[in-house]
Amino acid sequence: MTERPDNRVAPTGNSDGEIIDVRIESLAPGGDAVGRQEGGEADGMAIFVPLAVPGERVRARVTRRKARVAWADLVEIRATSPHRVVPPCPLFGRCGGCQWQHVDLPTQRAAKRGIAARALGLPDVTLLVPAPSGQAYRDRAQLVVGPKEEVGFRARRSHAVVDVPRCLLFSPALDAVLAALRVSAPVLSAGTEIDLQAGREGVHVALRSPTPGAFQPRQDSRRSNGDRAAALLRRWQASGVVGVRVTEDGREQLAGAPDVDIGGKASDDGSLRIPAGAFAQVGDAANRALVAVVLHELGTDPGVVLELHAGSGNFTRALVTRAAVVVACDGDHAAIIRGQKNVAAATWLARPPRLVNADTVVVDPPRDGLDPESLRAVVQARRSIVYISCDSQTLSRDAQRLVQAGFVLRGVIALDLMPHTFHVEIVATFDRA
Repeated sequence: MTERPDNRVAPTGNSDGEIIDVRIESLAPGGDAVGRQEGGEADGMAIFVPLAVPGERVRARVTRRKARVAWADLVEIRATSPHRVVPPCPLFGRCGGCQWQHVDLPTQRAAKRGIAARALGLPDVTLLVPAPSGQAYRDRAQLVVGPKEEVGFRARRSHAVVDVPRCLLFSPALDAVLAALRVSAPVLSAGTEIDLQAGREGVHVALRSPTPGAFQPRQDSRRSNGDRAAALLRRWQASGVVGVRVTEDGREQLAGAPDVDIGGKASDDGSLRIPAGAFAQVGDAANRALVAVVLHELGTDPGVVLELHAGSGNFTRALVTRAAVVVACDGDHAAIIRGQKNVAAATWLARPPRLVNADTVVVDPPRDGLDPESLRAVVQARRSIVYISCDSQTLSRDAQRLVQAGFVLRGVIALDLMPHTFHVEIVATFDRA
């Protein structure tokens, strides 16, 4: 039986602002719950309330208003939803890493289906769940060192650092390294940002330290970067670290492996070598599921494929097994260099060609969606567009642009790659009308 929360102690927020009654209806992109005000002159106004759950009636303190929308902090739960659960992590609510641990997993997944469906004007969509338990799915993470030697994530709605002894979302490989990092916190400068990437060989660590003098220096801050990287690698090797990169005051030094292979133990698509800090999906299982969906949407005979925002070749290594020709593009020079090494069978370009000679375009844009240059290239696809989106709102905007350019939506598959957060990945396929 799921333990039920004690609602006598509710989260509190800013002491300013009107207190209103809100009927919570759903979970929204961005992580807040959203509902309608009950009573008063603004009855029916949409209110965004973090830490609330669909089906609840709550009291909330308004912090900001705009037209017929307002944002508020949860003050009291007056009627509890059956979908509210005790968060599995005791840091939930303070730590900014998760937004939905207080909501049961079926309700989280229903919300993500709804977000994807509304983005594309559909009644419902299929949602795949690569991490059914909702735990131990992260093979990459970004941490920070606090002023009191904390090692953890930024706090919710704050730049403060929440000390994280253990993260339930970390894979065993990251869990072991987190423990080693915490022991080493006294020799890391406050404000140091830490990127972790687990791969087949072990974990790669990238450290970015603040400008010297910006924070109180720690005991070994006078060492050169090269010395620091080598010393830290020796400290952390027993925990599974295979490489350390230190960037400080514009200088970069490396000790050990320059990157790790995140190709995946069960992957048949070849290796994919990247350093910590380079973009990758959150974990191996998540990435394999996403690549499989893209290949499914691509079909068995995609012809000539143009890939935009190809990164280091994550999809490219799979595309070359299906397509007659693959031209991969990315604006990040370092990513292109890695991509050329990872997938030599593709042709790599820094910018899309002005005249696109492609049957199929595969595009995985950043959260901002399609920039004008990418949009111009995408709509030249002779047959199909496979659009991988991490932001439902920009996908909705770009889908309208593609329809206006003569394409029709053929299929949509959503993936819950990051349980307990609001993030949902969406693969939308468009065919030329």
